[in-house]
Parts: sequence; C-alpha cells; structure tokens
Amino acid sequence: MGVNDDILDAQTSHQIGLMRLSNATVRKVIALVKRSDVRISERLLSGDISELSRTRQEKLLRELRRIIESVYMDATGTLQIELDNLAKYEAQFQSDMLKRVLPVNFETVLPAAETLIAAATATPFQGKLLKEVYTELPAATFRKVRDTIRAGVVEGRTTPQIVRDLRGTKAQGYKDGTLEQSRRAVEAVVRTAVNHTANAASESFYEANTDIIKSIRYNATLDGRTTKRCAGLDGKTFKPGKGPRPPQHFNCRSSTSPVVKSFRELGIDLDEVPASTRSSIDGQVPADLTYDGWLRKRSNTEQDEILGKRKAELFRGGLHMDRFTNRTGDELTLDQLKRKERDVWDKTTA
Repeated sequence: MGVNDDILDAQTSHQIGLMRLSNATVRKVIALVKRSDVRISERLLSGDISELSRTRQEKLLRELRRIIESVYMDATGTLQIELDNLAKYEAQFQSDMLKRVLPVNFETVLPAAETLIAAATATPFQGKLLKEVYTELPAATFRKVRDTIRAGVVEGRTTPQIVRDLRGTKAQGYKDGTLEQSRRAVEAVVRTAVNHTANAASESFYEANTDIIKSIRYNATLDGRTTKRCAGLDGKTFKPGKGPRPPQHFNCRSSTSPVVKSFRELGIDLDEVPASTRSSIDGQVPADLTYDGWLRKRSNTEQDEILGKRKAELFRGGLHMDRFTNRTGDELTLDQLKRKERDVWDKTTA
C-alpha cells in the first residue's frame, strides 16, 4: 500500500468527521435562527393584523424585518467563528497527516491563520462570497414572511391562522410552515460553507507545499445522493490551484486529497523505501475507492458509529451505500473532531 493510498484513506475518514461537524454546526445555527420564529409570532399575536391600516401594516413589516436581520446577524456571526476555527484546523490536519504517512521526514509549510481564513472568505462558491450569501438569507426570509402575511390579510385569515402559516403546525413538527423553507436554506448554506472552508484551507496548504505535492485528487462521496457532476470528477487529478474544487453545488460533500511526488521527483535517488517502513512513495494516484469500499474496510465499531447499529448490520449483510446514507443526527464539535482524529493517529502509531 503506497503513501497516496494512505492519504486517501485518511482523507476519507476525515471527511466523515467533517460531515458530523457540519451536523453540529447546523444545529447550533438553526437554534439561533429559530429565535426569529418566536419573536415574529409574539409580535404578530400582540394585535389583530386585519384591524391595522395599510400604513400600520407596513410599519409592522419593517419591525419584522429588523427582527429577522438581527437574529440572522447573530447566527451568521456564530457560523463565521466556527468556520474561522475550522480553516485553521484543516490546514493543520493536512500538515500532520502528511508528516505521519510520509516514510521520510519532510518539512511542510503551514500558511498563516489570516491567509487560511482569507482563502475561505475571499474565494467565491456558486459565484458568491460567503458574506454575500449571508446577506441574502435574511432578505429571502423576510420576503417569505411578508408575502405570507400579505396573502393572509387579503384572504381574510385571522392572525393566529397567519402565524400558523408561518410557523407550521405542531402535529407536523412545525415542518409545514413558510419559515421551514428558510431553515432548510440556512441548513444548505451552513453545510456548504463548512465544506467550502475545509477545501479552501486545504487548497492553501497544497499551494504552499508544491515541493512535496504533485497534484490534487477530487474525491466524491459516492452514494445515492451524489450528483452526476461530482461523480464525474471523482478520482480526477489537477495541479494545485487549477481545476474544479468542491463544493460544486449546495450541500456538496466532496473533498480533495493531495497526491505526493515520487522519490525521484523529490530528488531522492531511491526507487522505493526499505521494507521496514510503513508505506512506499510511488507517485501513483490511488486506485478508485468508493465510499462503500472504504467503509467495508473499517471495523464493525466504526461502521456502527458512522451508520448507526441497525443500518450497519444491514450494510454488513450485503446492502450497498446507495440504499441508505449517513445518519444526519450524528454530531461532532470541532474539539471532538480534533480529539477523535488525534486518538486515531495515536492508535495507528502505537
């Protein structure tokens, strides 16, 4: 097994951790966003909308817009703090991972924290910068709230009925209201922003270490939710700073991994390393590895942790990953992810 196979294996495991980090970040941000739901409902229920004049109704809408903007400012501010910390950790992970898998000691360059954060905030995805996406979220939410209220007034609905249209019904877990659409949009942005930040920070690290890194491999999460675009890029390699990078779309789960140079390319007069070393550097791109194939190599404990015990039993019984996907409830904070990955390396080298 070569170094580049080790790198791909480590990166696949790391990407699972990032998805769980994304779950935890989504929960934290959505909890803040829901504060606007409560404040909007309380404000609307404080009077009868139908009895307000057109001027008073417009004043009410302006109040609701301020509520939404204030809450979303807190939510996106919290998200950005999480992303800044992730950017710094991601580059450190890539550096530590290379040092651990390379059979020869090579010094790596770790970009400054400011550079890593700027790489994520100043690099557009879907044609927009993060700050522009943040601005669009409260604006879109307000339009939904405004339109629902105006339609309710025209249709002669009562204030409690309009509030129910906005928040949804308890019987449906409040998933059938207008504001749920906004929460889904926020979730998509958070997941995409986490992926974007991790990949942007990794790219900064790759570009700073082209003396060791030959190319970048695009890795799609191959299961039933993978888009054709990402599936088509899976396994392809590009020069650092060149070619497509994740996220290719909102909710993209793809990642990248470095392909290191061979000994000859590194200026070392060796065809391979001694047998006593853990891996050889052959400069070759790893063979195609699907998520399904990677997970089947993991222990039962790891499979249970990633899929959940029941799904893992079905998986071991022969079902493939295109029949089910990861549990969205699994969460990891950044500190937990750091400890988990450190523990994995410690066990590997023990």
